[in-house]
Amino acid sequence: MDHKDAIGISAVEKYLLHELTPEQRDAFEEHYFGCEECFSDLRSAQLFLDAAKLELARQPEVMAPAVSKDKKLIRFPLFMRPAVLIPAMAAMLAIIVFQNAVTVPSLRGDVASLDRPQLLSSVALADGSSRGGPTPEVVTQPHQRFVLSVDIPAQDRFSRYTCSLYSPSGSRIWTMTIPASRTTDAVPISISPDTTKAGVNTLIIQGIPKSGGDATPVDLSRDSFLLTIRS
Repeated sequence: MDHKDAIGISAVEKYLLHELTPEQRDAFEEHYFGCEECFSDLRSAQLFLDAAKLELARQPEVMAPAVSKDKKLIRFPLFMRPAVLIPAMAAMLAIIVFQNAVTVPSLRGDVASLDRPQLLSSVALADGSSRGGPTPEVVTQPHQRFVLSVDIPAQDRFSRYTCSLYSPSGSRIWTMTIPASRTTDAVPISISPDTTKAGVNTLIIQGIPKSGGDATPVDLSRDSFLLTIRS
């Protein structure tokens, strides 16, 4: 999936609403890890949803005033009632303020940084090469992306491959899909240190068998690398 395809199917919105097919979800996850624009859109949309959920989840207690029998009660639609409308407006205002004060300046800085050449730290992981020897190290700065150069142990029986990154605590951070056509050369994966922590991280590569047989993923490689973040 390229950026034009992601825009055409509204991939960011459908990803957050769980409306993508498994194939589309895998393709979009593979795309947005390398696309700054989609990654920023996804982050902003998630912030909006989180803030809206928190605000709309609040249930203010409103004392209903006594209504005289000789006065006709005016009923407003549910969405126009103050108990619903005021919190919703407050949530929208909070989002607008946050976007203008934090997100937009941050995105402008991100876009400006993309226009400048950057030297990115990198480390090569080659089919279990880190086992039995010193753990490869990559040194980067806070918020500075680094590159993993990964050799996929390709086999004809697999239609595609997955790479899963695990933090030093052992929790899975993300999983991305690698098409079989990309395995002829080392695959460069750009990673933000904000998604993990300093220490020994682990990348696990699995092969997905072709249709018609057992589709259970097969472990192919497990490589570790030491991430050092220096201010």
